[in-house]
Amino acid sequence: MSPLFKRRKWALKRPAKATIIKDATDAILTKRLYLNPRTRCIDVAKAIGTNRTYMWEALHWRGLGFQEFMGRFRIRYFIERAPEFRGLTTAEIAQKCGFGDVRSFHRYLKKMFGMTPTEYMEVIDRGL
Repeated sequence: MSPLFKRRKWALKRPAKATIIKDATDAILTKRLYLNPRTRCIDVAKAIGTNRTYMWEALHWRGLGFQEFMGRFRIRYFIERAPEFRGLTTAEIAQKCGFGDVRSFHRYLKKMFGMTPTEYMEVIDRGL
């Protein structure tokens, strides 16, 4: 079998992966790293004292890529503060929540809640 097709052996054990995810979550929330659209995997890894490879491995163990991981924090921030965003454009809301572009904001909200940002804001306005 060619070396290109060999199955990669994971370096981290399950408890270490879970610890990395927990530590990353804590750092992202306490330092509010999700609000910066330029936050990279290496930035979070450094914040918790690990490297990019281990961070990536832990995320993939959970079935997530880094952007999806960060997108969840950004959507959570949006959901918690949606009433404060009344009167803003979708682009302004996306920027305040840490998304680099409106498409990402739209895609993550649609994936997680089945509605667009405009639809979600209409639900908030109706008080449902």
